[in-house]
Amino acid sequence: MTAVLVTIHLLAAGIWFGGSTALIFVGVPAIRTLEGESRGRAMKALGLRWRPIGYGSLLVAALTGVALASREWEHRTAFQVVFWVKVALFVCLLVVSYLHNFVLGPRLQGEIRDGREQATRPTLVVVGWTSYALTIALPILGVVLQRLVS
Repeated sequence: MTAVLVTIHLLAAGIWFGGSTALIFVGVPAIRTLEGESRGRAMKALGLRWRPIGYGSLLVAALTGVALASREWEHRTAFQVVFWVKVALFVCLLVVSYLHNFVLGPRLQGEIRDGREQATRPTLVVVGWTSYALTIALPILGVVLQRLVS
């Protein structure tokens, strides 16, 4: 059963990581070549198509991660510290992803649509890169946890 959980966990994490990487380095730059309304529509369509896949994979990764940690739980301080740091960073990832996708993204779309100054863009970029940094940190901490139980 552990092998199945590990496989599902790694696939879910891979979907989130790979999809986020593809969006940042392929999807968004391609859409930036568009102008005006078509740019906003394309960005919105990309986000709407990604959300169920991305957030679904995060949910699966979280559930399998908790199940795996409970099987390997050790009462050593190092394991517990790394585990709780990983949980905290996961929660941070959820918060910044929510801000990016449901608060700042729509705000920027409104600014573009209305022809206003794009004041939200710098904050959106910082939040997006913060999300990606957390996306990178989580699997690294997963490797650390695995090393601690091996």
